[in-house]
Amino acid sequence: MAYDPHAVLPGFADTYRAAHDGTDAYSDAWPWAEAIVRWHQEQDPPVLADRGFLLAGDQQARDHLVAAVAESLRLTMGWTGAAIGDLDLDALASELRNLIEDEDENGDRLTPGTTGWPAPTGPYADRWHALMRVLDSDPEQWARVRRSVYRAFTSLLWHARHSPHLAEGSYSTVQDYRLRQAPGRRGDYRSLAEVAPSLGMSPVPVRDPRWYQGYGLVTVAEAS
Repeated sequence: MAYDPHAVLPGFADTYRAAHDGTDAYSDAWPWAEAIVRWHQEQDPPVLADRGFLLAGDQQARDHLVAAVAESLRLTMGWTGAAIGDLDLDALASELRNLIEDEDENGDRLTPGTTGWPAPTGPYADRWHALMRVLDSDPEQWARVRRSVYRAFTSLLWHARHSPHLAEGSYSTVQDYRLRQAPGRRGDYRSLAEVAPSLGMSPVPVRDPRWYQGYGLVTVAEAS
């Protein structure tokens, strides 16, 4: 069967709801998005000098940022099939921008709210629609939100690379297990779960809890 990019996200949405008692992935991503934006805003000074919080004093833009971060989480889960805790922080920084801006070989793009990119359901769907209206009506505001998504996730990635929550003496055990399980995965991969304690998020949905030995996480194992 030929690969159909227009079938990926709707298929994921249906599968996710079936596995989570009808809850939409965007609804589950929302608390994480709020925590990520809060963490990013509270870094004073910022963990990366040139990537501080851009939206101070603009509550509406901050609200859109939470919605955009939640959509980044949902999209990356959809395209990769990963549990939310296993998401690659580096990929999260650009997933939403890439999907909106990139074209296929025919010059086509997926459009938010269409069959290939379905709108979320649940209590935060109106926030998603408000964000997408900004995309269409206010390019300047959208650009600030887009840059803020990048800043938030790249700041978290920098934080994760310093292994702030890995217990002393656990590094070799963790690396040995990861290399055996995924020898081809690049060395700088850092996941959202690794910074979950900094975000105050628990429990953390992951595919393989042993991947996070030594991080002191309360995890929830999700089926592949």
